[in-house]
Amino acid sequence: MMTPMAMPPETVSRDGVTLRLEELVEPRPPIDVPALRYRIEVAGQAVGELRVRLGDTEDLQRHFGQIGYEVYPAFRGHGHATTACRLGLAVMHDLGYGEIWITCNPDNKASRRVCEKVGGVLAETVDIPAGHVMYQHGIRQKCRYRVSV
Repeated sequence: MMTPMAMPPETVSRDGVTLRLEELVEPRPPIDVPALRYRIEVAGQAVGELRVRLGDTEDLQRHFGQIGYEVYPAFRGHGHATTACRLGLAVMHDLGYGEIWITCNPDNKASRRVCEKVGGVLAETVDIPAGHVMYQHGIRQKCRYRVSV
């Protein structure tokens, strides 16, 4: 868990990928925990976004995940999500987390590979409850990956 003295880094880089802190997102529904929104850059160009969610709620662990990422379609297939996710895990480690959860849709094979490449272990696939916001958006299941940071 993030300690009061811990400050997130504004930039972190690895293997040609940089995360640049864009915003500290205040808690708001449906996730209700603060988050760090990073821009994923390669050679100075934005190729996606990564969110580090600063909490440890059951809903984060089971449904949303504590790290969320998106690589824009034109930049997929180059390992940027994997590298960005590794950088996000390093941020979480530095903020005091020892273990986190990343979730993805069961049919998203690329995201499942990212979870596995960063050391995630598939714990289970869970059904989304009918009243949950994800269910309302057509999402019925999530794969839950446990990652040691």
